[in-house]
Amino acid sequence: MKPLQRLLIYLLINVAVSAITTLLVLVVWTYTHPQLKIGASVAETAEMNVPTITLAPTLPIVITAETSPTPTPLQNVEEYKVEVDDTLGEIAAKYGLSVEEIMEVNGLSNPDAISAGLVIYIPVTPETPPTNTPAPTATKIIDINATPDKKAGSAGVVINSVIGVGDITQERVFISRTGIGELNMAGWQLRDENGNVFSFPQLQLFEGGAINVWTTNGSASVVDLYWGLQNPVWQPGEKVTLIDAKGAVRATFQIT
Repeated sequence: MKPLQRLLIYLLINVAVSAITTLLVLVVWTYTHPQLKIGASVAETAEMNVPTITLAPTLPIVITAETSPTPTPLQNVEEYKVEVDDTLGEIAAKYGLSVEEIMEVNGLSNPDAISAGLVIYIPVTPETPPTNTPAPTATKIIDINATPDKKAGSAGVVINSVIGVGDITQERVFISRTGIGELNMAGWQLRDENGNVFSFPQLQLFEGGAINVWTTNGSASVVDLYWGLQNPVWQPGEKVTLIDAKGAVRATFQIT
């Protein structure tokens, strides 16, 4: 056999072996990957192999409009001057109130912490006027957040009493207005006989008004001021002196 014929035979054998091998590989691939089809289109192949993606639900966005703060309601009160032998329970009974209601309005924590001459506030409403005895004074409206009007007028003050002497939780000096007009007490001082001094902040004391100067700590309001001391300052027999911004003595009180 000629060499050329022999080479041609070898080539044909190699082609046949390659074809058989390729066919076997395709058969094995078809059986091991049934989801793919021989000759499948690009779109079909992509559809079979692309994983499913689940999107999480989008939470709704809630926009809350800002609301204006509710204004503090005004408190209708009447002034009542405590008389000798008065008790808070008797006063509450006169006005058809509970002792707790009167204590809350006046910032009292002890129902026995009242004395003759002390002016306290009695909460009233137009629908429920006091039942017994004539009203001590005309009804006033207290607005803790109000800014006082600055009008001219003469005015005086008096130290009515020193309450709770020696008890840091109750000790306070009760001061009330006399005369007419309004009184600017900014820079005034309250002094004892041992060199202790309380200086008043910017304060307008109105006609018929009153103020408590507490020895202890607290939040100041139009009816209560706080010295911020840790121990009682007043003693029996001691003299309390109230001095104005110019250094003049405006009132004194002897503690009994």
